[in-house]
Amino acid sequence: MNTDVLLPLRTTGSGVPLFCVHPLSGLGWCYAGLVPYLGRRPLYCLQARRRPPAPDLPAIVAGYIARIREVRPAGPYQLMGWSAGGSIAHAVACGLQREGADVGFLGLLDSFPSTGRDPHPVDPERDRLDLARTIASDLGAHPGPDDPEGDAASVLRRLARDSGLGERLLTELVETALGTRAAVRSALPGTFRGDVLHLEAARESRGTLTPRAWARHIDGRLDVRRVDCRHVDMMRPGPLSVIGPILAAELACRGPG
Repeated sequence: MNTDVLLPLRTTGSGVPLFCVHPLSGLGWCYAGLVPYLGRRPLYCLQARRRPPAPDLPAIVAGYIARIREVRPAGPYQLMGWSAGGSIAHAVACGLQREGADVGFLGLLDSFPSTGRDPHPVDPERDRLDLARTIASDLGAHPGPDDPEGDAASVLRRLARDSGLGERLLTELVETALGTRAAVRSALPGTFRGDVLHLEAARESRGTLTPRAWARHIDGRLDVRRVDCRHVDMMRPGPLSVIGPILAAELACRGPG
């Protein structure tokens, strides 16, 4: 499994590349299902740096911008992120604009802005278990909620056995995810100058939290569309059959692919 910060999913073709920012798991493999929908457009993923992990969101953003510019030194740029990756993609887009770059597309998949506060976890071990399950799901394993092996170490040990990946790597992914979440939660979003597409998982209930919370962090139009799925399923084949064509159409409006 390629865990480099920049993961190329398709480097050939034409048009402006789409850069997808990892969700909380830190892995970008989940975006591979987009390839058939994007025509000839190159597709890259940004994955979390593990050794050493980035200390805060500005460091994450600076590192990702550097990797993006290695592939594409000048704009326009097209960015997308799912879940926590949406918040990071928004921050990267703002960072590129501060450097004078043209960001032609920003897509957020069921992502919500931070309030700038990172509450201390009530149960750190439960946090690790939840993130271990998230990483297992990203890798195609599905430990159930009533799994008797109810601790992070057991989930990762079994995942290492089933996936062929080392327990050390998987443990690093969990710790990196904890750091990423804290970095995103602790930073107030900037303001992106341009239109934003938000795809919302319609089968989730978040009370008063809605995609419209992004409006104060966007100087442009916020286009919200609902997808009939749960948050965790957005990169699965069914939801992708809806999301892929939407993204393809929006990207085509902003340049050839």
